[in-house]
Formats: sequence, structure tokens, C-alpha cells
Amino acid sequence: MIVLGISGFEDLDRGAGTHPYTADRGPDAPFVFRDGSVPLQYFPLGLIGHDAAAALLVDGRLVACAAEERFTRHKHGFNLAGRTTLPRRAIRYCLGEAGISWSDVDLVAHYCRFTPESVARRLEATGANLPHAERGVLEREHSRAFSRRVSPEVVRGQLEVIAGRQIPADRFVPVPHHLSHAAGAFYSSGFAEAVCLTLDGYGEEESARWWLADEGGLSVRSSIGLPTSLGALYQLVTAYLGFRAFGDEYKTMGLAAYGDPARHRDTFLALAAPGPGGSHSTAAAWRPDLYGWLTKRLGPVPVPGGLCREGADIAAGLQEALERTVLHGLAHAGSEVSIDRLCVSGGVGLNARMNGAILASGLVRRLFVQPAAGDDGAALGAALWAQRTAGQDEGVVPADRDGAETGIGHTFWGPNGTDAEIAGALSSHTDSLEWVRSRDIEARAAETLAAGGIVGWFQGRMEMGPRALGARSILASPASIALRDRLNEIVKGREPFRPFAPSVLAESADRFFDIPDGTAAPYMVVTYRVRPGVQSRIPGVVHVDGTARAQVVWPDGNPRYHGLLREFERKTGLPILLNTSFNRAGEPIVCSPRDAVACFLACGLDALAIGDYWVRHRGRPEGAA
Repeated sequence: MIVLGISGFEDLDRGAGTHPYTADRGPDAPFVFRDGSVPLQYFPLGLIGHDAAAALLVDGRLVACAAEERFTRHKHGFNLAGRTTLPRRAIRYCLGEAGISWSDVDLVAHYCRFTPESVARRLEATGANLPHAERGVLEREHSRAFSRRVSPEVVRGQLEVIAGRQIPADRFVPVPHHLSHAAGAFYSSGFAEAVCLTLDGYGEEESARWWLADEGGLSVRSSIGLPTSLGALYQLVTAYLGFRAFGDEYKTMGLAAYGDPARHRDTFLALAAPGPGGSHSTAAAWRPDLYGWLTKRLGPVPVPGGLCREGADIAAGLQEALERTVLHGLAHAGSEVSIDRLCVSGGVGLNARMNGAILASGLVRRLFVQPAAGDDGAALGAALWAQRTAGQDEGVVPADRDGAETGIGHTFWGPNGTDAEIAGALSSHTDSLEWVRSRDIEARAAETLAAGGIVGWFQGRMEMGPRALGARSILASPASIALRDRLNEIVKGREPFRPFAPSVLAESADRFFDIPDGTAAPYMVVTYRVRPGVQSRIPGVVHVDGTARAQVVWPDGNPRYHGLLREFERKTGLPILLNTSFNRAGEPIVCSPRDAVACFLACGLDALAIGDYWVRHRGRPEGAA
């Protein structure tokens, strides 16, 4: 059986203007009714559809998975007008990777299932206390979004246009959003049984769900319905801090380490209030005067989108509230069931500090975070659920004998760069680049890195999810703060308070990081304490709070990257590299050889290791940093 999983939505009015929720219209724009748009605290239905992706299963095995942004070069799958699209190019890639066409696909699974009834309940829950005029705006927004974007009939019709053929109704499987997240986590975790937490801004009617998962399937234990949403709260406070209203939540997480959570603890206890039975409420944020209320309670942010004491304290209070609320729910779940394995998915699952707090709490023994926990990974989850309900019960991998964090094993399910594509990309720049074919690319790269150089690393198939894990990475030595700052300022063009992550050899990980026994940690989605005695050896990857979002590299998961780390250790004594995504600020991670060469030319990298090619800027001496 061949199952194609898809995430994303597309507006039928493709010629419409800039999307009202991605336009830059001032600091209060996400919080107020204006020009027919709905504030984020009222969960606009027209915003859903970001991070479109496609995944392909053939006879129960994952063959390909990739996000649309990697092909269009527009982050989160938005187009030039800031509107979401369906993943045309990602679908084309997945089918091509398997050598099949649309006619070979047995089932098409989509990551949401909106109905007139669910939209009516959502509208009633989120608009109950609004004045008449604003309630009318919300009603019109929901009606238009359903009829023009999110109804299953509309989505199936749009996919039929993309496919150039009919998709019979019984071959199209709309999967409820949080079920897509839960299936994507559990059925690729390797666990035989687990508790699952799905947590994001919102799905059809929910923002969070707790599940029990075993060989019998997935069953809901409890739900958090709108208008409560920890994901939306995090997004709103991120906007209040002066970051983008969508997509900059990770910056807030990094900023939080610089602040004091106690300063605004009372405000965030009100905004994220724990409730009975492990529940929580964010009802305090469900108000039309939210921006003014936050300004009064939190005060102004003197450096919007930057590092300042006031902003850091707000971020710290928000992060503490998120962790406290999730642990409150987890403690309740643990009191009801004896399962000590947890799967996490949904966009909030990418909060590595929250995941670190979960592990440090001792409430679970094993943690699996879906490496593509956002909506791009929901494409895989929808496919896995559709496969199961069609009678094929196997997940991506069989359960590990001890339920260790092995899961899908790796994330390299995207396009490969062929030798011919690499040669073609380089041949267009003979005036500015020089290169050689090398059989010891790992040794060459390690030598440059040991000398203080910064290297672009493009090898094999691209990672799925937002983390670069040694296929599309920019690498540097972790031993230098000056090198870290150069990388932040000149190469990446990003805020100096944001930390970089380390990749470490599996055989050496325990010497540097406090990682629980039996945790494979291959996906860079959890923060761990850096052991105090070694922090001074790797200051470039230690955050201000003494933690690091470590990736443990195993020889069977990525042999060439593991070999590079071994070579670097031979030259420096350090089995660790600073690893950040191969892209510039505001761009998706590079996908093709052409993308990699363009990025190399545009930023201050010293060398590029792309396949077996060692690439330098023409005229720059070997070894120069």
C-alpha cells in the first residue's frame, strides 16, 4: 500500500493581498481587531496552514518526507504574499523519490478534519463573550476560511487539480489534527506503549491532548479545548516582546535564560493557571484589550526583539509558566497510568527547554520528541494513521526491545544532492570558486575547523524537521566564544543572545552532558545540563544557563558526520562541533546543491564540503579563517 500524507492549506483566492496575520502592521497588530482581521487570541481559522509538507509511506515504510519551504525558499511554506500553500513541490519530490506517480497512490491523508459542526463549536467557544460587531468579524472569518480553505471537500478538490486526476472520496482521509500529531510521534517512536502529549496553538477545537498509546491504538485521556492554548499564549507574548507574531518563538526560549522568572510570576500564573485533574487555563489572555492589559502588567519592552533585562524577565516568566503547566499535566497523567514513556509532538514540542524540564523532573524514564514536531511532521502522522486504519498496523520501525529513544532512527528523508547536481552548481561559479574532489573530505574539513574556520557541510539526504543534524549544517569549533560571535554576526546574521547547539560523538556524550542513561538523543530537541568541569572547554555551545541542546551522533545514523567528529577529536581532543543550520537569517535550510553554493557565496563561510567536493573561495589561501 502507498500512502501520501500532506499538511498545509491554500486559499482559493490566490490573488488576494498580503495575509493579515503575517503583515508587519505595528506592535499591537496581533492583538486587535483591524481591517477585518481577527486577533491571535481569538484563534483565526484563516491562519492555519503553515509548514506544509508531504510524506510518503510504501508498504508501511517511510520513503520520503520534506517541507514545502525547502523547495520554494520561503519559510514556513508562505508564498510571496505571506499566504500558506499546499505542498506541490514536496509532493512531487516524494513521488519522484519512490519512482511513482499519483496513479500509484492508494490513500491521500490530510492532517486536519474540519466539519461544519466543529467550526460552529470553535466559533461558540472563542467568540462567546465578544461584542456584537467583533463577533460578526469572527463569524465572517470562520465562514470564509471554512468555505475557501479548510473544508475537506475544498482540500480534496485542490489536490485533484495538483494531481491532474480525481481522488475518490474513499481514498481521501482527513485525520483530526491532534491525532495526526499523536500518530506521528508514537508510530515513529519505537515504543510499544506510551503516554502521548500533543501541544500546539490549536487544531480543530483543541490546543492540547493527552493520549494512551499501545498496540491497540491511540485513545484520548483528556483534552484542553479552545480558548485555552499554551501555544497561542507563547506566540502572543513572543509578539509582545517585539519578535515576529509567528515563527520566532524559539527566540523567546533563548532569551528566557537571561531573565528572572520570579519578577512576573504572578502575571503568568494568571495567564497559565493550573487546574484540577492536570488541566490548565489561559482564559486570562482571551480578551480584546490584551495588549493594553499586558502593557499594564508587564510594562514596556525598551529593546523590542532584542536583549534587555525587561524583555528577558518576561520571557523567563513565560517559559517557567509553560514548563510548570506541562509538568502539572504530566504528574496527573503519571498518577493514573503506570507507563513511564512519553511521546511529545505539536509545535510546542519544539521547545527544547520544556523537553529538558520533562526529563529532569523524573516523571518519565524515556522521552521521544517527534523531530518534526510541528505541522510539517503532521504530514507523516496523517499518513501513519491512514495506513493503520487501512489495516496495516506496522509503524515506521518495530518497537525497540527496551523502548529506548531510537524511533525512526534518523531524519534524513529529504532530497539528496547527486554528483552531477553538485558539479553543475559549482560550474556556474568558476570565477569565484575553486574546488577539488577529495576522498578524505572529513579530514580536510576537520583540519579547517581545528584552525578556526567555519565550514558549510552538505552531505546526503536532507533532514526533515527544523533541525540541521549533519546533512545541511554550518560547523565550527565549540572552543571559541569569538568564533561563536563571528558566526552569529557575519554568517548567520542573527541575535547575539541566541545559543548554538553542539553535536557530540555518542561514545563521549556522557563526559560532557548530563543525559539520562539509555537516551539516544539524536534529534537536538532537548536541552541537557553541561557538566560543570567541561564548560570552559566548549564555551561556544554552552548557553548562559549552563545547558546545551545537544545532538548525540551515532556511527550508524550518519557515518560521514560521525567520521568528521572523530577526525576533529583527533586534531583537538574535543569530540564536539558547533552545529547550526545551513542557511542565512530569514531563509529555510538549504535543500539542493545550488542552494548550498548560493548560500556559501553570500555569507562568510571559509569552506564548503559538498559531497566529495572541497570548495574554497578563489584566491583565498588554504587554512585561512
